[in-house]
Amino acid sequence: MSQLRAVQIARDHLLSEGRLPEHLARAVRPSVLASWRRSVLGGARPDAALAYRGESHVTTALRLAAEPVLGQLAERLRGLQAGVLLADAEANVVQRWVADTSIRPLLDRINSDAGFNIAEDLVGTNGVGSVIEHGGPLQISGPEHLATALHLFTCVGVPIHHPITRRLEGVITMSCRANAANPLLTPLMTSTAQEIEHRILDQASVVERQLLDEYLVAVSARRGPIAAVGPDILMAGPKVTELLEGIDQALLWEYVRAVATGSRGDGAEYGLSPERFRIARCQPIERDGTVVGALVEFEVPRDDRREPRPAPATGRAALALPGKSAALTQTVSLATRLGAKQVPILIEGEPGVGKLSLARAVLASAEIDPVRVTTIDAAGGWAGAGRFVNVLLREIELRPDAVVLRHLESLSADAAAASASILEEVIGSDWSPRLLATLTSSPQQPVSPYLRRLIDTIGVGRVVLPPLRNRREDIGPAAVALLAKHRGDKTVVLSAAALRCLVRAPWPGNLRQLDACMRSLVSTTVGAEIRPEHLPVELQSTTQKRQLTAMEELELNAILEALRRHNGNKQAAALSIGVSRSTLYRKLQSYHLDPDKAYY
Repeated sequence: MSQLRAVQIARDHLLSEGRLPEHLARAVRPSVLASWRRSVLGGARPDAALAYRGESHVTTALRLAAEPVLGQLAERLRGLQAGVLLADAEANVVQRWVADTSIRPLLDRINSDAGFNIAEDLVGTNGVGSVIEHGGPLQISGPEHLATALHLFTCVGVPIHHPITRRLEGVITMSCRANAANPLLTPLMTSTAQEIEHRILDQASVVERQLLDEYLVAVSARRGPIAAVGPDILMAGPKVTELLEGIDQALLWEYVRAVATGSRGDGAEYGLSPERFRIARCQPIERDGTVVGALVEFEVPRDDRREPRPAPATGRAALALPGKSAALTQTVSLATRLGAKQVPILIEGEPGVGKLSLARAVLASAEIDPVRVTTIDAAGGWAGAGRFVNVLLREIELRPDAVVLRHLESLSADAAAASASILEEVIGSDWSPRLLATLTSSPQQPVSPYLRRLIDTIGVGRVVLPPLRNRREDIGPAAVALLAKHRGDKTVVLSAAALRCLVRAPWPGNLRQLDACMRSLVSTTVGAEIRPEHLPVELQSTTQKRQLTAMEELELNAILEALRRHNGNKQAAALSIGVSRSTLYRKLQSYHLDPDKAYY
């Protein structure tokens, strides 16, 4: 039986029976299986068609960066019966490029064109919406699509992130005939996405970078709703974005510029309702004597405040995940959406990154009473697989509202297999608790088939929590929040210089390491201000590093990530990013890093 035929049988069984036996699930790639489960739980139907949503509000920067690159790619694909499209972060198609007219009628037949929406919860597994939910590149071929109409195609989708903010900007997807599937299509589209991201970075003006720098410093030091506003620029967290929803950017800038230059008028003169918000503080940002932007702190009328539900006080995990980076915001948003759909959720990430805190935050947002939550730690030193399985069975018999399983990677093969069988029965029964689990990523530890079965059972909704080094704009807010948590009645604050040291540090232990550092500083610092000389020696050294440009930050992060993936093997890391070993050494030296030291 061919692979695609086996996938077709598995898909048909899932749609008809609502669940998939293990012997059929083995024929389906884990990423596709997880998408199928999300799609079915989200209400997608196999007979669904793409819906027209109208013009997309994609950013001008993405459109300008993508148009020439994708146009050239479509020409290169001429004669190969393939088309290329660009979609925004909501899975709305922005534009389509088809140089090969033979495939155009097939694309028209399924409405794969500008203005139509290809979200996963609408049409199921596909090369746009599933890429957004998955968070990385995906190749979906033939019957791997949930919608029958898409079975004619192989679709290869890759996300586009803003190279400065790392916010998801959109998705690029190539569509060709199903029998043209090829693993080399994914690196082709990935390199195309990287080219578009580089073009976005090149387009970023000096003013935009200046506003970004000012904004990141401001959000590290303030707690109020704050934004950086310019003529064509708005940098803000989700609360301010929601506050300003529907407001014309040009009018907002005119009002902000007037306030920044000394005007005492209110927003009503510019068509902005003062009942909705007021500007509490406005700090102009100048370049060459001209106001090019402003840092704005908003005052929200009390009736319009949407106060977050406080997390239950349960020790260290009571602290919410602090930060406002696009990566963190998107991850929390995805986890919350999955929690609202009541699907099982697997939270994956490095040690100390905050997986349990995110799981508890999801349950808190769903208003689950913490008393009705059972948490079982697989790394708790169980005496044999039977002991863990018995505890799991006993806790499930008590019918809690939610079950959280920690450290799945610590389970033995027997315990993982038995746990998967138990949970499959629970998920398929009339009663089912909210189910969440955490998995610590480890490239050195391959996943066994037994653990893979458990991961696929729980990972209907899969969330990857990025490490702290990949979202540096969260380090400042996290440090300030952790310091406030540990200082109690003691008066101690971080100096700006110390905060810069913390932001530049690598934090291989993530939030757990930062938490330990703040706890130690509260105990050892003499005086009311933590200065660089109070920090551990390895953190003090970060003050000597020069400020990197945005492009250098991207390059350095790519090098360090490659070294981490290959366990410090310089030759393998260099090969993976397309440079020679000598070039890798030279690059590390240019960043004042010891090439012979391990950075992972």
